[in-house]
Amino acid sequence: MAFKLPLKRKSDAQPATAPVWHPNFRNFERLPDTKVVRTTFFINLAAAAFASVLLIWVGVREFRIHSLTEQITEANKRIEANTRQNNEALRLSKTFADEEKKLNEAAAFVRTSISPAELLMQLGQTLPKEISIELLDLRTAAAPATSQTIALRGQSAGTPDEASGFASSYVELLRTHPRLAAAFESVELTSINRDARSGFLVFEVVMKIKGEGKGKKP
Repeated sequence: MAFKLPLKRKSDAQPATAPVWHPNFRNFERLPDTKVVRTTFFINLAAAAFASVLLIWVGVREFRIHSLTEQITEANKRIEANTRQNNEALRLSKTFADEEKKLNEAAAFVRTSISPAELLMQLGQTLPKEISIELLDLRTAAAPATSQTIALRGQSAGTPDEASGFASSYVELLRTHPRLAAAFESVELTSINRDARSGFLVFEVVMKIKGEGKGKKP
């Protein structure tokens, strides 16, 4: 009977070798990027796109600001021109209103029961030597001639008591004079004061004119 040695396994036939090993000294942060499209490209592209969008936004904003500034400047110019025209129109309107008021006052006074010339003549004829007239002022309300009044301001000479008596007597003379009584509804002494500079007594009389038809002589 033949004796056969057992066959060795393949793994047993090959000698065992040590595993391959060596230290890895690679610095991955410093190694070049070997990808087809590098990461820095996308970063730069994104940064450029953001910068472009920001630049466009700033440009549009500045354009709008410039456009609004021009519109405001043009509007201010129009406002200034219109303001000058409006002020001139207001000035002319006021001048016209003032002149119209004067004309209306004069026309209303002429239509009253006593004419300006006759009033001056009557005042001159009734004026005492102790009295001097400084001012005649026609005061007219916008409505009818019944609201017209004449303010007469004058001076009275003499001592305080004498001057006061002269002024009161003159007012009573104006109130009772037939022609003036027919032309005026009332004659009132409204103020009487001593003038320190001249030493005379200054007084003011208000005479209310009768309306049309009230003081006409038959």
